[in-house]
Amino acid sequence: MAALKRNLIFVLAAIITGLVSIAFGIGVVRATALFQNVTAQRGWIVFLLCPAGLALIVYLTRQVFPGAQGSGIPQAMAGLQMQDSADVDSVLSLRIAVGKFLLTLIGFATGASIGKEGPTVQIGCAAMNICGRMGLERTHALQRLLILAGGAAGITCAFNAPVAGIIFAIEEMARSFDDRQVRSIILAAFASGITLLFVLGYQPYFGFSHAVLRLDWIWLLIPVCAVIGGLAGGLFAQILVTPWKFLPGTVNRLAQKRPVVFAAFCGLVLAAIGYASHGMVFDASYANARDAMVSGVLPPVDFGPLKFLATLVSYLSGIPGGIFAPSLAVGVGVGTAFVHLLPGLPVAGFAMVGMAGYFAGVVQSPLTAAVIVIEMTSDPSMSVPVGIAAILGTMASRLVCKEPVYHAMSHQFLRVVENRPMPKPNTVEPAPAAEH
Repeated sequence: MAALKRNLIFVLAAIITGLVSIAFGIGVVRATALFQNVTAQRGWIVFLLCPAGLALIVYLTRQVFPGAQGSGIPQAMAGLQMQDSADVDSVLSLRIAVGKFLLTLIGFATGASIGKEGPTVQIGCAAMNICGRMGLERTHALQRLLILAGGAAGITCAFNAPVAGIIFAIEEMARSFDDRQVRSIILAAFASGITLLFVLGYQPYFGFSHAVLRLDWIWLLIPVCAVIGGLAGGLFAQILVTPWKFLPGTVNRLAQKRPVVFAAFCGLVLAAIGYASHGMVFDASYANARDAMVSGVLPPVDFGPLKFLATLVSYLSGIPGGIFAPSLAVGVGVGTAFVHLLPGLPVAGFAMVGMAGYFAGVVQSPLTAAVIVIEMTSDPSMSVPVGIAAILGTMASRLVCKEPVYHAMSHQFLRVVENRPMPKPNTVEPAPAAEH
């Protein structure tokens, strides 16, 4: 009976996560459309909208929703290590879930280069944590199980990818394999997936790709693309983990002493990058990535580097938002750059290879990277080149960034929660490690 009750609670929380994710996804689409409509005929307005939007979000984060900043995945992973249930409740609370939901939508409405998956994971973990209080005896083991199941449900809901959600929870969050954990993770992932299926129907995140890489000399380019993507992803991760090493002292001091002003400054830089890209790098750049992989539409050669910078600036500003979706878009830019160098290469195929290499470089979880790319495009024929790219991207990334980005950020977040001194005082800290 205890196991049945626990499973029912897991299913209930997963269904709630699915329903909230549907509302969140609809909100993201409408917020993105609102930004595009406002800026379509008035490109100059981004120089007002982006700084004001990012500054407002950081102000609300600090004054109304402290703890809601950053991706959400490091906070959930920090919860796995917390022994005190009160600490977990403070990180995965209804207040933070509401703040994550609302502030991320404002971010999309003001053009920030962010994704919805990190917030969806934290919202899913919060739903699991809240539902777990309903008649279950709270133990550390159960607490961990609820968070892992919430993480699986969150990724499932964000990308309509239940297998990727399961792999992510096991490989990235748990970093271990336990039979009981896996059963609960699978249950949560598929319960949330079924909820999405009933409401929205089946549709891969990027649509149905028919990319194929013929077996000839172009396979020699796959390792090159993967390594370049992995190094770029590792650099991105390292900057997020230790931004004070890369930013001038004046900028560091501004971020530390005047965070709202710093967010406005980041918004101004974001506006300039977005204006230079003709609006392609604002928000998650979902349409550009989808068109490359599904329709073979070649993005500009500078799409990848500009998206890299836009995502970096958005995240360092301290606003809530995920890095999954923007990283996938950067990876598309990395892969399609090879098509610019060697016209005639298959656009969709190299978009997927670049995506896997770069994304694996950011998160250093090759299995998650490979599965998520294949599942989001529903293209199993690309499993081998995508898998090769994910492995090589991870290996290359570790030459630049020694610790996986989410783990490093979760450790920083834990030090803040436990009031431990952070390294490099009077320097800018990454968003997830801002004060709780």
